[in-house]
Amino acid sequence: MKYLKRILSVLVVLLIFFFLIRTLVLNWGKIPFGELHFNGWYVGLSYVLLVFYFACYTKSWQEIMRALGYEIKFTQSLWIIATTQIAKYLPGRVWSIVGRVYIGKKERFDSNLLFISMIFETCLLIITSGVLFLYANLFVGVFQMIYLLFGILLTIVALIVIHPRVLSWLVNVLLKILRRKPVTISMSYGQILRVSIFFFALWCTQIIGFYFLIMAIYPVDPSMLPTFMAAYTLSWITGFIILFAPSGLGVREGVMTLLLSPALTTPLAIAVSLITRVWMTLFEIIVFFVGLLVRKITRKEQDMSSADRLD
Repeated sequence: MKYLKRILSVLVVLLIFFFLIRTLVLNWGKIPFGELHFNGWYVGLSYVLLVFYFACYTKSWQEIMRALGYEIKFTQSLWIIATTQIAKYLPGRVWSIVGRVYIGKKERFDSNLLFISMIFETCLLIITSGVLFLYANLFVGVFQMIYLLFGILLTIVALIVIHPRVLSWLVNVLLKILRRKPVTISMSYGQILRVSIFFFALWCTQIIGFYFLIMAIYPVDPSMLPTFMAAYTLSWITGFIILFAPSGLGVREGVMTLLLSPALTTPLAIAVSLITRVWMTLFEIIVFFVGLLVRKITRKEQDMSSADRLD
């Protein structure tokens, strides 16, 4: 049964990409080739913003671990995330978690605490992206009061959900599903709000980087940024929720195409969604090797410190 599910998952992903590529080929003539160009500076700027995104991501986990009682260095947080994040491309949604727990245990962290940190991280990723998606819709097309009301409502719900008592309950529900022991989150409400700022920052830097990536191939007005924000956040949320697709492969591209089509035309939206996948995957591969390098340097510094103490 397990192998059958994997085969079906692969077939669904391949089917999504088949229809995307088929639609792109059939609508090739609708691509505004006269307006297309390539701007290497914008591509470079988009990657600079991804560096800021990853720095915020690294800092967010460092702050989570600190709030849970573990003092870790920024470099330590960086190489652990960098070397385990790539595992999300494996089938299933647990491998990046398993990888971080495995490496964390080798660094002498408590495995239960590592699970808590990652579940907490996941909750904040979903909450902050959801808030940004709803607020982005306020500025897409004609202003509608209903979106403002939903945005305010979600903000209130988010502020309630991240309260330590509520969050402890949610974390324990997830730990029960994972057959782990229940825990109590010792973080204060102020600490959680502080960590949330880093999550909003990592989303904003990604989205602005995404905007410059599009600008590198097609001229778009800055007023379209809310549209790109809505497309980017909702495609990520959908790709994350759909468990059969590793790293939301196929699903994320399909949702992004659907949301960008009114603004960019369908074939261009498909091309952008595929380019975005390559853009982010290439960055994560680079970050993986940087993480290995940082780990090597960190280990060398630790060995030298140990040798100095022995002398």
